[in-house]
Amino acid sequence: ATKTHSLRLAVLAARIRTAKAGHFDEVISAIDKIIATLKKEAADDLKKRDQCLEQYQDIESTVKKTEWLIEKNEAKIGKLQALLKALQKEKDETLEAIKQVKEDIKAMKKTRKEENEAFVQAKKDDQDAIKLLVKARKFLKEYYAKNEIEFGKIQGGEGESLLQDPEFAVPKDQAPEADFSDKGSRKDGAKGIVSLMTMIIEDLNDEIKNGMTAEEKAQEAFDEALKTAEALQEELEKKVTTLDDQIGKKEEDLSDEKKDLGNNKADLQKELDYKKEIEPDCEFIINTFDNRAKKRTAEMEGLIEAKEFLSGASTNLLQKVNTSPSSDNVLAHIQFLGMK
Repeated sequence: ATKTHSLRLAVLAARIRTAKAGHFDEVISAIDKIIATLKKEAADDLKKRDQCLEQYQDIESTVKKTEWLIEKNEAKIGKLQALLKALQKEKDETLEAIKQVKEDIKAMKKTRKEENEAFVQAKKDDQDAIKLLVKARKFLKEYYAKNEIEFGKIQGGEGESLLQDPEFAVPKDQAPEADFSDKGSRKDGAKGIVSLMTMIIEDLNDEIKNGMTAEEKAQEAFDEALKTAEALQEELEKKVTTLDDQIGKKEEDLSDEKKDLGNNKADLQKELDYKKEIEPDCEFIINTFDNRAKKRTAEMEGLIEAKEFLSGASTNLLQKVNTSPSSDNVLAHIQFLGMK
């Protein structure tokens, strides 16, 4: 017992020394209990080893699966972040386009207003000029009539259309002679002045008419351009709404994916922590299993041999064993594991 450092062997040896003749049954019973304990230890070790191996396998499988899920999470997060960046860029560009369209519309309206104001002012100026010319022509005609200065038929005069070309006594391109020495000369001069006034009035009326036509066309062009610009603005604003919806959905997906990533990382850490927790016992049982089984088998074989020896021993043999200083040698070859 001293050589093998086995508590079980030491206890057994002590019982053999103190056993009396015919009392080997108690020792044999003790051997049976030790053998039963060894068998239970062997079964427990096997169960523990298999349990550890199974746990290691489960942990490894779970870790690999969780790491794969984390890899998928991170890939999807990267994809969603890139997509959100692209959507945000498109939204910013669309908002900039809306801003530009609004500025264009504002500039169009300002230009149209200025053009219309210029047209209205020009028209008023022409109308005022016509009124002034009509009054001047009337005054001049009344003056010549009062002074009995005849000047013949006036182009565009009363009862005549102002759109007719005036009739000249001489070619219209020829400048009038500056000779007012008699009534005949004054008559021709009066006729020229009145005709000139009539032509100016006609030109002003034509200018008003042409201006109104141009204003109408400009307004039509403006209305069409404004309609197109406002339609574009509406389309761009709808696009922004659609982009906002898409961005909101992708942000929700990103949030869910990050949450899923966090859960998977927590699960992974839980598995690693659990493995770390069971490693001391599992590593011990796995690394010492074969050696413990070998020693246990040797111990059981020695106990069985001792049991057989004690079952057939005589009283004289017992006395020799009790008095022999080498009584421990009877069981010294038995390899005990000890109570560990």
